[in-house]
Amino acid sequence: MVLRSILMKLTNEDKIVLFRFTIGVVYGVLVFVLSLFIDPLTLSPYIWGASVLVYYFTLIYVAYKYRPTSRFQLYIRGLATYYAAWLLVSILLKNMFCPL
Repeated sequence: MVLRSILMKLTNEDKIVLFRFTIGVVYGVLVFVLSLFIDPLTLSPYIWGASVLVYYFTLIYVAYKYRPTSRFQLYIRGLATYYAAWLLVSILLKNMFCPL
């Protein structure tokens, strides 16, 4: 109940950033799991290419769900959050569970 009331108070921009952060964390976990089975140097070009496709998915979802009022909200809001989240999550998980 408390979480729901907090989410209801968020602005559209906050909801967009939170959504892209969540997708970034999920993508970071996926990258970590894949890096356990595939060499990270081999995996890297595919992961970066797929990250763009995942971000385009967020564009479609944000346009449909939140109806942004500007192109900045649609294309740029949360971009750094998305990329920072998946990079940091995948790096931190790799360092925590696969030490040298």
